[in-house]
Amino acid sequence: MKLIVTGATGLLGTEIIRQSLRNNKITQVIALARKPVQVDNINSSKLKTVIIRDYEHYPSDVKAQIAGADACIWTVAVTPFRQGQFDFAEIKRVCQDCTAEGFKAMYEAGPARPFRFLYVSAAGTPRDPAQRPMVWGDYQVMRGETELMVLDFPKTYKDVEVCIAKPGAITNSTSWFKVVVGSIFSVLNLFTRAIPNVHLSEVAASLLNQAVQGFEQETLDNNDLVRIGQKELREERAILRC
Repeated sequence: MKLIVTGATGLLGTEIIRQSLRNNKITQVIALARKPVQVDNINSSKLKTVIIRDYEHYPSDVKAQIAGADACIWTVAVTPFRQGQFDFAEIKRVCQDCTAEGFKAMYEAGPARPFRFLYVSAAGTPRDPAQRPMVWGDYQVMRGETELMVLDFPKTYKDVEVCIAKPGAITNSTSWFKVVVGSIFSVLNLFTRAIPNVHLSEVAASLLNQAVQGFEQETLDNNDLVRIGQKELREERAILRC
């Protein structure tokens, strides 16, 4: 299986790459990124970094390298906490226009059939503009419009399967602050997951499972990602113990 991972140098993209290199069902990993992808302490012989200057534009040499892909996990977006760094037009371009053009380029390059496109959004994103949140309202509505755009891809493009993943807070242990936050969520999760959250390793494992095995439904919420990810990680640990 040939897998494309966009935003491959980001936190989630890097973990997806790391896990995909351990997955025997994935034979080639294309890391679509604006700089080389570095993965330590793991065999990266099946990893190829394809440098792209802008996720909205795909020259012929890039299309040639992404041709024949079976699936794509799309993680490119401007996150809510980075909104202040850009004007809204640029945020929409990155979140929405780049997604549309990226998918179109992959399809034009000639993917495998069916081609699976897994778009990573966020928990709480409304698809009905009438449900505009009071916080980050314009941003949230735009992300919901992007989800609907992705869900409409199969109406225009043949042999395409799409899925929207909507994780809550992604916890990890790359800094002391995130260790503290992750620990708080871990304690809360013993009693309730009222605040949607998922560990970085779980969400990456669940996304890879769905890209490889096929989508169990068109939208995966935080609980789905936790369930699938935990099961996938348990099975991987059991194999390693054998």
